[in-house]
Amino acid sequence: MSWTDDHARLEAIARAIEPSVRLVPKEGRFWRAVGVLAAGATLGGIGLRTFLEDYATAIGPLQGYPRHWSAAHVESLLVHEARHTRQARWCGLGLHPWLGVPVFAALYLALPFPSGAALLRFWFELDADRAAWRHALACGATPEQVRARAAAFAARVCSGHYGWPIPRRMGVTWFARAAERAIAAHAACAPSGRFV
Repeated sequence: MSWTDDHARLEAIARAIEPSVRLVPKEGRFWRAVGVLAAGATLGGIGLRTFLEDYATAIGPLQGYPRHWSAAHVESLLVHEARHTRQARWCGLGLHPWLGVPVFAALYLALPFPSGAALLRFWFELDADRAAWRHALACGATPEQVRARAAAFAARVCSGHYGWPIPRRMGVTWFARAAERAIAAHAACAPSGRFV
């Protein structure tokens, strides 16, 4: 069953985080063009088919998800992608994500360098996943699940799929430390220090 069968509920969850979000199937000329640009920007680190079939993508208020994904899969990524929309809003001086897209894109793609030292791209991804970890912990995820997600996503972010923003070992270490801080903050707020 496709996530589009549960579109209204999923979009309501995302809009609770960022009101401008619109969930759309990741298909058609627009998403194909974005995929070609992503393949070019990563020097082939991510192929067009992988981009279209295996990745969620936020551009301004649009969140694109492959149609064949389940509602549970989309829901697991909503917070991360909504945080990217919020980041675009920040880049638009808080007015609207579309206004911030040019600045967000410049910061995400090229500053200070396209790869090797793309600290802002790495930070945008780490910030978005921190929001997802906090949400997951609040919904009952265990610390081990958060650690596993952090390790897996760090490995992907520090690969060709994201244009090798920083050295892999450094990225994995930073993600692991951030995950431990999120887990500790959640434990400090949870009754009796128990994870709920």
